[in-house]
Amino acid sequence: MRRLAYFIALLAVTSLACNLTRHPIEPTPIPPTQTPDATGTALAEQPTLTPTSSPTPSPTATLTVTPSPTLTLTPSITPTPRPTSTPYPTVVLQPNVTNFVAVPASIQGGLDVAWVAFTVTENQTTPEDTETVIPKLAVYLAHPSNGTLARVIELPEDARVYWSPTGLHLAYVLREGEGHGLYLLDIQSGRVMKIHDGNSLQPRGINGNQPVWSPNGTRLAFVLPNDYATDIYVINADGTGLTNLTNDSSYDFWPAWSTDSLKLAFVSDRVQCPTWQPNRADTCDHPDATPPQTGNLFVYRFDTRRVEQITETIINAPPEWITEDLVNVSEGSLDPFSDVSILWVFDVGLGATWRLSPNDGALYSQPAWTYDGTKLLYHRVTDQDATLVMADWYGNVIASQTSYEFVRFGVKATWSPDGRYVAVGGSSGQCPYGLLVFDANFVLAAEPSETLLACDPSYDPTGTYVLFNGILVARGTDGRRDIYSADLVGGATRNLTRTIEGFIQVQGWVGPTFRN
Repeated sequence: MRRLAYFIALLAVTSLACNLTRHPIEPTPIPPTQTPDATGTALAEQPTLTPTSSPTPSPTATLTVTPSPTLTLTPSITPTPRPTSTPYPTVVLQPNVTNFVAVPASIQGGLDVAWVAFTVTENQTTPEDTETVIPKLAVYLAHPSNGTLARVIELPEDARVYWSPTGLHLAYVLREGEGHGLYLLDIQSGRVMKIHDGNSLQPRGINGNQPVWSPNGTRLAFVLPNDYATDIYVINADGTGLTNLTNDSSYDFWPAWSTDSLKLAFVSDRVQCPTWQPNRADTCDHPDATPPQTGNLFVYRFDTRRVEQITETIINAPPEWITEDLVNVSEGSLDPFSDVSILWVFDVGLGATWRLSPNDGALYSQPAWTYDGTKLLYHRVTDQDATLVMADWYGNVIASQTSYEFVRFGVKATWSPDGRYVAVGGSSGQCPYGLLVFDANFVLAAEPSETLLACDPSYDPTGTYVLFNGILVARGTDGRRDIYSADLVGGATRNLTRTIEGFIQVQGWVGPTFRN
């Protein structure tokens, strides 16, 4: 077996050798070797430098600012604006001369004594149209002793007039038509100047507002609306110096001058409502809000140009100055249906406040003070009776009268400048008695007339005359209303308007022009 295996291996080797001989493998050509020149030999003989690896410079580190994490702001909640009231149109304030009127020569140079001011509503027709009646308001002055009449100006029926105490200027308000607004008439020159184009004496519906002259006749104060509330303005008698005195975003109203013309009292709701501007944190504005009818008493001092709050007491009626430091307020006097009211006194100089009327549930109204502020007369009304009461300035009763019953809010009283007499009559067309004149002890000085009923009495500044609206009720008369002047105790009456036709309304005393 071994021999057989050996023989087979030999045959395999012989066969392989024959195949290799039959297909020889061509040798790979080798390029010829060049004979090196001298330079090449020299280079070749130099030892081969093994390059030293140059260190690769590390890249300069660049300062990479790591970004601060982005703050995700939480969106603030934008408050949804609350519904607001609609702002009122702005009143245009631009004093300008409109025209000139012919003023009677008897009053152009000023008034040597106090004259009586009154208006007459007349029914007029034009020559072209005798069927159409046009009511007009004629403004008059009358001399109290000789009856001289001065027809000053003719205005539309709905006009309201306000005489300067000196008689040198007349303010009037037209409430209808294209010419509505506040006007100033200079009596000496006849110049008419329009101050503003407002058409309401009660801006924002606050009752009791009207233009008021300073006692020295140099300035006029009035109330106008701003966008959402009201401000108090003053202007000089010649139409210059128009100033927004309060310039506040609250309601300021009911201006009143002190007797020395150096202070202006007013009522404001700024303590309760810091602003009426909409969408403010402390605003009182909302669609259903109504203008305030109450507030605190404030005073503007012209010497310091500062506003001072006088009291924390909330009042609901216009202030009235008694003296240069004392202010009176008849709470409830603007409500004709009120059954209860209070008389307050505020001492602006000392900052004191006291209640004059007792807390007994009665209606106290129409206080009339002496010039020096030491005494007053007022009307007390209950369901059972009506009483005239004389008291001192702290409310201590001096005397009272129950013999004469007037309707509530239907009394007008006035003291003579020297405090010796007080005249009493009806008011607002309610004139049940003749003129009542009492002395300082509340004793009737003279018997009242039974045929001439009296309303709205007023003593002149010099203490010479008392005037009143008189209604003649003697047999054969028609109850005609006229204006009468009388002496201090109501005697020696003179009818000042007997020659005038129309509805006559007394306004009070004007002048004298040059006062002490």
